[in-house]
Amino acid sequence: LLELSEEFALIRYPDQVALERLFRVEDIRVGATSRKAIPALVDLLKPIPDRPGAPFLSLGLLIQLAKDSPSNKIVMVESGALEALTKYLSLSPQDATEEAATDLLGILFSSAEIRRHEAAFGAVGQLVAVLRLGGRAARLSAAKALESLFSADHIRNAETARQAVQPLVEILNTGMEREQHAAIAALVRLLSENPSRALAAADVEMNAVDVLCRILSTNCSMELKGDAAELCCVLFANTRIRSTMAAARCVEPLVSLLVTEFSSAHHSVVRALDKLLDDEQLAELVAAHGAVIPLVGLLYGKNYMLHEAVSRALVKLGKDRPACKMEMVKAGVIESVLDILHEAPDFLCAAFAELLRILTNNATIAKGPSAAKVVEPLFQLLSRSEFGPDGQHSALQVLVNILEHPQCRADYTLTSHQAIEPLIPLLDSPAPAVQQLAAELLSHLLLEERLQKDAVIQQVISPLIRILGSGIHILQQRAVKALVSIALIWPNEIAKEGGVSELSKVILQADPSLPHALWESAASVLASILQFSSEFYLEVPVAVLVRLLHSGSEATVIGALNALLVLESDDGTSAEAMAESGAIEALLELLRSHQCEETAARLLEVLLNNVKIRETKVTKTAIVPLSQYLLDPQTQAQQARLLATLALGDLFQNEALARSADAVSACRALVNVLEDQPTEEMKVVAICALQNLVMYSRSNKRAVAEAGGVQVVLDLIGSSDPDTSIQAAMFVKLLFSNNTIQEYASSETVRAITAAIEKDLWASGTVNEEYLKALNSLFSNFPRLRATEPATLSIPHLVTSLKTGSEATQEAALDGLFLLRQAWSACPAEVSRAQSVAAADAIPLLQYLIQSGPPRFQEKAEFLLQCLPGTLVVIIKRGNNMKQSVGNPSVYCKLTLGNTPPRQTKIVSTGPNPEWDESFAWTFESPPKGQKLHISCKNKSKMGKSSFGKVTIQIDRVVMLGSVAGEYTLLPQSKSGPSRNLEIEFQWSN
Repeated sequence: LLELSEEFALIRYPDQVALERLFRVEDIRVGATSRKAIPALVDLLKPIPDRPGAPFLSLGLLIQLAKDSPSNKIVMVESGALEALTKYLSLSPQDATEEAATDLLGILFSSAEIRRHEAAFGAVGQLVAVLRLGGRAARLSAAKALESLFSADHIRNAETARQAVQPLVEILNTGMEREQHAAIAALVRLLSENPSRALAAADVEMNAVDVLCRILSTNCSMELKGDAAELCCVLFANTRIRSTMAAARCVEPLVSLLVTEFSSAHHSVVRALDKLLDDEQLAELVAAHGAVIPLVGLLYGKNYMLHEAVSRALVKLGKDRPACKMEMVKAGVIESVLDILHEAPDFLCAAFAELLRILTNNATIAKGPSAAKVVEPLFQLLSRSEFGPDGQHSALQVLVNILEHPQCRADYTLTSHQAIEPLIPLLDSPAPAVQQLAAELLSHLLLEERLQKDAVIQQVISPLIRILGSGIHILQQRAVKALVSIALIWPNEIAKEGGVSELSKVILQADPSLPHALWESAASVLASILQFSSEFYLEVPVAVLVRLLHSGSEATVIGALNALLVLESDDGTSAEAMAESGAIEALLELLRSHQCEETAARLLEVLLNNVKIRETKVTKTAIVPLSQYLLDPQTQAQQARLLATLALGDLFQNEALARSADAVSACRALVNVLEDQPTEEMKVVAICALQNLVMYSRSNKRAVAEAGGVQVVLDLIGSSDPDTSIQAAMFVKLLFSNNTIQEYASSETVRAITAAIEKDLWASGTVNEEYLKALNSLFSNFPRLRATEPATLSIPHLVTSLKTGSEATQEAALDGLFLLRQAWSACPAEVSRAQSVAAADAIPLLQYLIQSGPPRFQEKAEFLLQCLPGTLVVIIKRGNNMKQSVGNPSVYCKLTLGNTPPRQTKIVSTGPNPEWDESFAWTFESPPKGQKLHISCKNKSKMGKSSFGKVTIQIDRVVMLGSVAGEYTLLPQSKSGPSRNLEIEFQWSN
């Protein structure tokens, strides 16, 4: 073949031509034979003097073998091609050979596996050297090779790669368009993930941004401008570069590119502007150059990547710029978005949703007709299972922005299927922000009554309850707000899904403390459940019910109060738990604010009536608030006043509380209650409370008296209601049980009690012993009152009480008379005389009590009888055995008592047994102690003895017994016949 070639002067080097032609055959090029030839070809790259053309020949053939053949590339690398090429380039070969070597490196580095080869790193420096010193064609190839190399992280991030920035920028500045393309591509690959290295491009001698601005502003091809915009995008990611004047100068040419006919450059331009918009001043500049309308104009067709970039840019332009937002809407951005939305992929839908969110943050836009068009499409978008959390968040926020306005909700007729069902799965989203907005949107929708009653609502209850258990305040707040709207319609369903427990946890949550609005809403929902059925009362912890008492909602407070009352009635021990949870303080606050007064006062009274609770420290703090409540002129609820008064009475059953300093204020309050003309029941309750107060404390007695309580209670003793009057009497007894308020003890006090006794006697014929005990308390502790006129006037009533009263009444009346008698020696004579005369009517009663009454009465009765004036009546009935030897005697009796003139019976001559039946009376200022009655029986007949005898009788006994009768033998006795005697009866009475 070679000989023929020489003979006929054919092509030189036919062997090379033959190889080149053979390698054009695909099967040969990628086959085993070619791979065997690769090591030899690589070996030819070594510069040897006797074969100067070998490297160029080898490069051509290796390039031919490497194209589109990964396996051949690997063989080349394994044969040392990278090292050989690097070494060869270091020798500064001729331009054509240099270009071929860099072309081959570019082809080899298109393989990721080769870029990871350890020898690849060594090629970077040599390629950079080519960029600096190589020929134009070689520099182009080197730039392309570096672009491939910079895809490898370890190469791109190495310091050697940084050295490529300056020569690449220089090519960008001075090179031809295809070189500029290559330089830009390499710079983009090098700088895209390294903003700090991008700064190096801006700092080089020929500022890259200025170069790019020139390219963008000249008549370069649209493709180059697109590449320039792409590099701008990379560079503008650096904050310092964005802040340069060069960056600002790029705004106008970039914006002007938006208005050109559609080009692939648009995407890069938009991305570059998007980076600039991160700087607030540049964003204003972009807006000022009219970027809004061109950007909106790009939203058509199916270039989804461009649409996403446009959306991001519009989002940044719209933030805090109402004018830009309105310009977008007028330019039809919402309509353009909706035209694309139904076919758009999820990532673009998310970007559109974010753009709509920014727009509808403006209330004017949210209420406008354009925004109204997005509601239904966005609900449909939320129904997509593959739609991601970011897009869901933005879409939900858009719907919230629109539907939070009542008028906007009224304009739609969305069904539960359209609006509620898409939200149900979102309530269980793993993204809290999505959950939050889903719950918030649901809360707005559920303000519509037609949706509240829809059966679909039951499906949202369970996820809402789970959100409550999340512990995240903002989530809980949104869930509670939604539950509030349906609590009145679906309370049972909320409870069955565990709502009672979760709401209770929310209400008790203290660390960190809940916003008040959230707390109130949770309390409102729980109150709705409690109002629905009492079966849930026992499921709510006592501490929660007590916390509900602090609510500003009357319905909530009433629900809690009713539940606590039922709980206490079912389980008495729960009262202590209520007190420990602060129920008393909460109830006092309700009374102070006049909220739910009657029910609050009822529960408070129940708690304070508990002995164990009264022993706790907290009860002491209740005295003053209760007193202030009773004194408050705004307190108008009579039943609440009654219960508050009763609660005070309960408190003062505890002696320590009754003795406390705060008790004085209660005294004044209770007296004030009595002065306000209350009901009879209120009077009794207030008096009983005062009784507890004065029973243990002298200071309380003084406080009552100084508050006018003495006169008030005296007026009440005269009440027509027996209970009130009796309790008032008991209070007087306690009030004057010692000398604490002796200046208030007067005859008027006695007169009032006497009048009550008289009234009781007239009404019932008997006297309640409490009146008498009150009177006795006065007589006992204030002896001066015993000598008063009212004291004297009370005696007939005391006597009557002895006649008609019970044993207790008789004892009290006897004590009263006894106390009065004790003062007679110190009283003026006329007083003691008048009292003794009045008391004398009791003589028969006293005599009866001595004989038949309880033994304890005897001593006082005897003492009284020995002091009372009375009348002794002696009845001489008949004589027996008054015989004389001849005829009938004429018998009469002569009676002598002390120093009084003798008395004499009539003379009877009817026989030996004369009958006189004649009475003789003696009146005494006091019973005749120790005196004797002398009776002599005489005979007027001249035929017999002049005297039948006489008898002396001690009369003390009759004073005590009232009446004594018997036969008294005359002395001396007859010696011959039966003894002579007189039948006599003695009576002592008033």
